[in-house]
Amino acid sequence: MSLIDLLKGRKNIILQESQGLNLAICLVDEHKKRKFTFKGFKSKYSGIDGEKLQEILHEEINNTLVVYRYQTKVKKFTDRKDIFHMQITVIGKASMMSRYNPLDVELHIKTEAPE
Repeated sequence: MSLIDLLKGRKNIILQESQGLNLAICLVDEHKKRKFTFKGFKSKYSGIDGEKLQEILHEEINNTLVVYRYQTKVKKFTDRKDIFHMQITVIGKASMMSRYNPLDVELHIKTEAPE
């Protein structure tokens, strides 16, 4: 648990990591009824459902000129009001080296609070 999580009152924190996009797609598929915020390469989307998010994610990935090596990081937690939230970060590496590369990208997916 980090200091920020403690200050925000987050509980039951679960961190997951995986190579590729399968973890992100499976988690979005499990929570199709929730609304998501997605920050892609060019655009930001908010209030989209799980099915539309999967379409946008596939579209963003297929429209890139560079072939990336993807890594998915997921943080699941409950907030102070005992509402489940999830933050997914998809990191695309353009090179095989672990150094900084200006072509590397990050896609951020977050669940929104239910109404």
